[in-house]
Amino acid sequence: MFTTGLMHLHQAGKVTNDAKGVFDGVSVTTFALGTADLYHWLDANAGVAFVPVDIVNDPTVIGQNHKLVSINGALCLDLYGQVVADSIDGKQISGVGGHEDFVAGAELHPDAHSLICLNATATVGGAVRSRIVPFPPEGAVVSTPRHHTGVVVTEFGAADLYGLTVRERARALADIAHPDFRGRLHEVAETLGRR
Repeated sequence: MFTTGLMHLHQAGKVTNDAKGVFDGVSVTTFALGTADLYHWLDANAGVAFVPVDIVNDPTVIGQNHKLVSINGALCLDLYGQVVADSIDGKQISGVGGHEDFVAGAELHPDAHSLICLNATATVGGAVRSRIVPFPPEGAVVSTPRHHTGVVVTEFGAADLYGLTVRERARALADIAHPDFRGRLHEVAETLGRR
């Protein structure tokens, strides 16, 4: 999705698309959503190409981009690294989109990186909940499986999960959870993996 924010990045010279390795010189998108100014700017703009979703979200095409940094959000993430990005309490709140496609695509190029970014907590009904949880909540749908999750970022740091054992991954994720929830997450982390 091309947004007003991306237009601003183009206008500020922060997006050049000059050395991607695929679709050089243009930003690719399948659809746009934003302000009237965005739509006016996109009209006949040679710097943006609208391409079918089966190309834009194809991990093999994504993986051809040099120095790609794939940035995806998450609603919650469990200690295995399973990402829930489009459902809350068993209710679908957004489309599946290209979450897993962009995470997987980043794995296909040696200089690419995949980041999953989320706030460590959310307030629901007045109660603060950890968004890093021991296991997926009942009814949660995993958007991206654990074997694709690389680096997870919260306001408390980053956990690079590449090459770690199950228990090491769980410890690293507990370390970047909100301090109020770390103790319990570390307790659960020590029960995961091989004995």
